Amino acid sequence: MTENVQYIYSIQHGVALGYLIAWYLWLISLAEGTHIVAHLSWLYYRTEDYRPLEKVGTFQPFIILALVPLFLVVDLGHPERFYTMFYNWHWTSPVAYGVYIITLCMISYAIHSYYLFRPELIHRARQEGPLQGLYRLTVFNQVETGDIREIRKRQERRERLWAGVSLLFSFFGLIYLGILLSSFKGRVMWHSSVMVFIFFSFGACSGSAFLILLTHFKNALIHTPPKALAEQQRYLAEFGIILKYALVAQAGVFFVYFVLLQYTGIGGRLASQVFFTGPRAFQFWFFQVAIGLILPFVLMLYKKMRENVVVSCIAAVAAMVGTLFGCVNIFIGGQLLPMTSFRWEHLEPEPVKMTFGIITMVLMFVLFLVTYKILPYENIEVQEGMTS
Repeated sequence: MTENVQYIYSIQHGVALGYLIAWYLWLISLAEGTHIVAHLSWLYYRTEDYRPLEKVGTFQPFIILALVPLFLVVDLGHPERFYTMFYNWHWTSPVAYGVYIITLCMISYAIHSYYLFRPELIHRARQEGPLQGLYRLTVFNQVETGDIREIRKRQERRERLWAGVSLLFSFFGLIYLGILLSSFKGRVMWHSSVMVFIFFSFGACSGSAFLILLTHFKNALIHTPPKALAEQQRYLAEFGIILKYALVAQAGVFFVYFVLLQYTGIGGRLASQVFFTGPRAFQFWFFQVAIGLILPFVLMLYKKMRENVVVSCIAAVAAMVGTLFGCVNIFIGGQLLPMTSFRWEHLEPEPVKMTFGIITMVLMFVLFLVTYKILPYENIEVQEGMTS
C-alpha cells in the first residue's frame, strides 16, 4: 500500500542584502538630490553669484557616484567580476538598467562640470604658475581669446544642453531606485507605488542638507572672498527653506505610505509594525523621526536660525542622518518580515560595514577640499576685485 508523504521544510530566508547596499541606495539618492536642488536653484536665481554653488552641486555628485560602486564591489562575493554587469544584459532586471543609468549620470555630470569650470580654467591656463600645465591639459590646450564672460557666453548653449541632460538623468536615477525596490513582489514593504516618491523626498532632503553642510564646511576651512561669502550665506539660508518644506514633503509621503500598507492585508500591517513597534522601532522613532524630521524642521523654522551657521549645520547633519536611517529602515526592515515563519528575521550588527560607509563620507569631504584647492570654484572676477 502506497501513501502520499508530505515533507515540510523550514527555510530560513534571513537578510540577504545588508547595510552596504542600503548605503549604496542612500548615496545615489544623495548625489541625485544634490544635483537636482543645485540646478533647479540655478534656474531660479540665474546670477553669477550663484555659479560657485552650481559647481559644487554638479561636481560633488560626480565624486559621490564615482565612489558609490565601491559598496557594490565590496558586497559582491566575487568583486573581480563587477565589470560583467556592463555586457551581460538582462532586460528584465532593474539592476541592469541601473548600471547604465548611474554610468550615464556620471558622464553627464562630468561634462556639465567641465563646461562650468572651463572659462575659469582657460583664464588660469593663461597665467604663469605651477599648475599652468595642468590647466592647459584640462582644456585640451585650447586656450581661447576673450575674458571669462565672453568665453562663457560662447559656450552657453553647450553648457545648458548638458545641464538639462544631467538633470534628466538625475530624475531617472531617483526613479530607478524606487522601481528597483518596488519590483520585489515578495517584499511587502518594498512592493509599493509610493517607493519612487520616498526616494524623491530623500533626495530633496539630503541634497539640500548636503549643499548647506558642504558649503559651510568649505567656508570654515578655506578662505572665501568676503563678497562671495556673503552671497553664499544668503543662498544657503534660502536652501534652509527648501530643506524645511522637503522635510514636510517627506513626512507626508511616509504618511501616505503607511496608510497604503494598512490596506495591503496582513503583510502590510505587519510591515507597519516593523517601524512602529517591531525590530526597527527605535531606529524609526529616534533617528528617522525625532532627529531626521522634527529636529531639522524646528531648526529651519525661522529666518534667524537658518542664517546661523552652527544651527544650519546641525539641521543639515540631522536631516542627512534621518534620510540615511529612513533608507536603512526600509531596506533592512523589508527583509526582516517573516516569509515562511512567524518570527522576525534576524540581522547581526555590521559595525564594520557602517564604519566603511562613514569613512567613505569623510573621503568625499576630503576629495572635495582637495579639488577646491585646484579647481576654480569661486568666481575669478570676485577674487580679482577683492585683491585689486
